[in-house]
Amino acid sequence: MSSNLAEPLVTVLVPTHDHASTLDLAVTSVLRQSVEALDVVIIGDGVGDDTRDVVSGLVSDSRVRFLDTLKTNSRAELVRHSVLAEALSPYVCYFGDDDLMLPDHVESTVARLQGVDFTHPPPVFIDRGGSLVAHPTDIADSACVTWHLHPLRNAISLTGVGHRLDAYRRLPYGWREPPPGSWSDHYMWQQWFGTPGFRYSTGDRLTMLKLDGALRAGMSGDGRRQEMLDWISRSTEPGFESWLASEVADAFRRHAVQGRLDHDALLDRSAEEREAWETHRRHLTEQNMALAADLAHGRAQLAALTSADARARQAQGELDAIRGTRTWQLHESLARYSFVRRLARH
Repeated sequence: MSSNLAEPLVTVLVPTHDHASTLDLAVTSVLRQSVEALDVVIIGDGVGDDTRDVVSGLVSDSRVRFLDTLKTNSRAELVRHSVLAEALSPYVCYFGDDDLMLPDHVESTVARLQGVDFTHPPPVFIDRGGSLVAHPTDIADSACVTWHLHPLRNAISLTGVGHRLDAYRRLPYGWREPPPGSWSDHYMWQQWFGTPGFRYSTGDRLTMLKLDGALRAGMSGDGRRQEMLDWISRSTEPGFESWLASEVADAFRRHAVQGRLDHDALLDRSAEEREAWETHRRHLTEQNMALAADLAHGRAQLAALTSADARARQAQGELDAIRGTRTWQLHESLARYSFVRRLARH
């Protein structure tokens, strides 16, 4: 697919900060797309001179431009927005500075965007050992769209996402810095998914190679570059596309199997917890019954004590009544004399 180069068909945003060793490989894979009418914008978010040196060789292609900005608080989201506010191309793609586009990625993305507003390739990533790992989602399904609205759920990375520019301009805000604790890209996708009226799709064929950066922490720049060169060489071998499709299918199969195992393990753990709770509930019931028996015994004892106290009060009352009689008072008076006391003893 080609077009008039004076009128770019697709704007490709490539944010970068400190990946000078891989940036040229990533951008070159973009420039080798079957779609030639590209506006490739490298957004330098506080880059060093090593990155500037790499970019100086890339901008010799008239389709590439470089925005050299100071380091932002996040990932240059407001710079991304300013680029899209002025863009002329009808479609937008995003790409990481340490990933690789296969030659028909942009073409297949644009084809899907004829029927939707936002799309991405299958969410499959390459781990540090070179295996493909799937994080399944299908945003054509509204349930998956809702799933992504959760603040800690995301299966869509920046690399590979494409959308219509006119749809972007209908968003409430566009790119903006995320709040603390939020992922930059996910925060943006949530804005898309929370705005009514958009159509979405997940591609069924992997058209880019996402080398998961989080799993490559600690790798040297030279090590990451060599890994990308190995994948570039591998992608040119006969049968690579078929091999990749098979590996993607196997990644989803492994995920499904693991998901079933995790699901059943959760059910087993839930059953064990229910049994433990039932045992605890029975124990509490027995304790409650024992406490109820103790309470009834206590109440009986209290009633007996209350009855005894009432009898004692009655006897005291009767005694007080006797002491109030004239006979008792005379008895008390006579008892003061010793001879009376002696007579009483005899």
